[in-house]
Amino acid sequence: MIKTVYVTGYKSFELNIFKDDAPEVSYLKKFIEHKLNQLIEEGLEWVLIQGQMGIELWTAEVVIALKETYPDLKLGIITPFYGHIDRWNEQNQAKYQHIVQNADFVDSVFHSSYEGPHQFKQTDQFMLDHSDSTLLIYDEEQEASPKFFKQMLVDFMEKTNYTCDIVTFDELTEFINDLQWSQEQSFE
Repeated sequence: MIKTVYVTGYKSFELNIFKDDAPEVSYLKKFIEHKLNQLIEEGLEWVLIQGQMGIELWTAEVVIALKETYPDLKLGIITPFYGHIDRWNEQNQAKYQHIVQNADFVDSVFHSSYEGPHQFKQTDQFMLDHSDSTLLIYDEEQEASPKFFKQMLVDFMEKTNYTCDIVTFDELTEFINDLQWSQEQSFE
């Protein structure tokens, strides 16, 4: 049974998404909601993110909305280090602060500011050690920052009974096509 899932994937700019009102964002959020609903039915209690822009913050927004229906669902934000949003623009910092206010747990693996790339690797390991499964939105066709985590994830699964759901663009496209088709049907 999956009680805690770590959700991660592309950063928004890696998907060429620069505005939260882009249509792709609403489709991605619907997809994430669909995936989380399946896990909630099986007993999911916690959703963990590291607080990165893109898939992770969209997931947080989905979890916050799902809490209205599932008040026992919890959101945990575990950042690699203090001040990880310091270079973000004001709008993104405000969005992040809103998410933090609605989270059930917020902490950093390193109680210091940025020291080096080892902090990201150790935080990835922390997430694997403190979750039952990972939902990773990543496709080999479009390599980006999640490729390093994916390799760590595969190595970790070989040594443990850890599970994951790696979502490819094909699965996402199929979901979006089905969603668009059903929306078209409802307008006829």
